[in-house]
Amino acid sequence: MLLKISSPEKIIFEGEASKITLPTEIGDIIINPWQRPTVTTLRPGIITISPLWKIKERDFVKTNDSISISISKWIAFISEDLVKIATTIATTKVSENSKELKEKKSQLEKEIRELRKRGSLEEIENSLIKLEKINADLKLQALNS
Repeated sequence: MLLKISSPEKIIFEGEASKITLPTEIGDIIINPWQRPTVTTLRPGIITISPLWKIKERDFVKTNDSISISISKWIAFISEDLVKIATTIATTKVSENSKELKEKKSQLEKEIRELRKRGSLEEIENSLIKLEKINADLKLQALNS
């Protein structure tokens, strides 16, 4: 099946895949060729792709015969032979070290505690999404180790 992952800035991945695992609001789901058409909301997490051709390791985090990409929230359109994923942010390789990511995570957790005392639900939700993306980046970095 053809897979296309894009953000507002660029195409992150485009190619043939035999299997895709997506982080959705109801849990991780596995997409295989000839999947029933559906639309699903994505949560921040890791997309795992089994590509049909060899991928340059420097471009993606590779584990066994799969590659992993950390994404933020958005949406996936799934048809029988095409999966289109739109995300606000996608990370193919984590550029920050784990110490920096953990510091950002700690700062966001502190911010969320303060927002819960006085902030709006929208501000809290936005901060939680950022926190989930940092957690996904930490997981992606661990896969790369």
